[in-house]
Amino acid sequence: MNIKVLIDFEILGNYKANKKQFENNIEMLKKLIMIYPIDLFISSKNLDFFYSWKIHNKNIKVFIEEELNDKENLISEISKNHEWILYFKNGTKAVKYNNNIIYSPINLKGNISQFKDISFTEHAKHKKYYHDFSNYYMYTLANDTEKEGQFLIKSFKKYLNKSTGKVLDCCCGVGRHSYIMAKNGFKVTGIDISSDQIENAKKIHPHRNIDYKIMDIRNFQVKDNNFDMSYCMWTTYNYLSLDRDLKKFIISNYIHQKKGAILILDSKNIPKLEPHRLYNRYTKKENFNMEILINKYVFNNIQNSQYFLFINDNGIKKFFFDDEFVRFYTIEELKNIISGYYELIDIYGDFDMNEYNVKSSNRFITILRRI
Repeated sequence: MNIKVLIDFEILGNYKANKKQFENNIEMLKKLIMIYPIDLFISSKNLDFFYSWKIHNKNIKVFIEEELNDKENLISEISKNHEWILYFKNGTKAVKYNNNIIYSPINLKGNISQFKDISFTEHAKHKKYYHDFSNYYMYTLANDTEKEGQFLIKSFKKYLNKSTGKVLDCCCGVGRHSYIMAKNGFKVTGIDISSDQIENAKKIHPHRNIDYKIMDIRNFQVKDNNFDMSYCMWTTYNYLSLDRDLKKFIISNYIHQKKGAILILDSKNIPKLEPHRLYNRYTKKENFNMEILINKYVFNNIQNSQYFLFINDNGIKKFFFDDEFVRFYTIEELKNIISGYYELIDIYGDFDMNEYNVKSSNRFITILRRI
């Protein structure tokens, strides 16, 4: 997809006033240069300072602001030659867009202080990704649904010593895991807080063995209380950022399971991740193409992510921006929360069932057994 990045040098901030923030923004610029061609607007007085940071290369074109007759007209002309313009504009406080130009701050870190007394779930349940964008959800995935499903099936057989049974898919999304389980003979109840995700699950992954329901995993109630296995995949339980919320989820599963049933919690292994990642992903199908620019920050046990989604669907261009927070739970934190309801019996570092290593594993997958 033809995307061009424009940057006002002034948006990087004042080095003397906030050295750390300026250096972080320079780091963001360096990462952007590796992905997209960039036009940089800079005043002549800052030019030497810019070159001193050694970030000028063939992928970046510098415009001296004093030499421009009409900057806005130049930007308009540039936008005619590209599908999308991502403009990191000085003075921009939030991501917004007009036609094919997206305006954005360069410091994309979300405001974690808003979650002092509430769960990340309260933010996640309103995410465009799970509502407005739900129709395109399957196009965004870089994961191996079949492999993940086979991991669940192997786990079921290993820990329950039988081939099929009743399973509960918590935060089922559009039903990608529910469908794998159902077509392998399992009776599945899939629950999700998003009505759009459930609606699309019924369209994309229908099966006679699946019953999809709109419910909150913290206090769900279904008629059946005889499930053999529950699971929550792909860093979704990590929206439950408060201990009390995760405990409500644990208790809700406990109530609906047999004694000896298992609960699988899967997440990214956040302690292994770099403090800042910026990368893109591209999907092209007949009459449809999409590019996602993904920005992620990790601080302590929290990951904050932003998603820029550029879409061309049958000639109709669409743009979505979304962000989220997730919390990583340590082994000891999990043990304290599940105490009295479950015991931790295994931890895996990937879907091949390799042993978990906090420093090197890609995933943190815990197997819990109902007491």
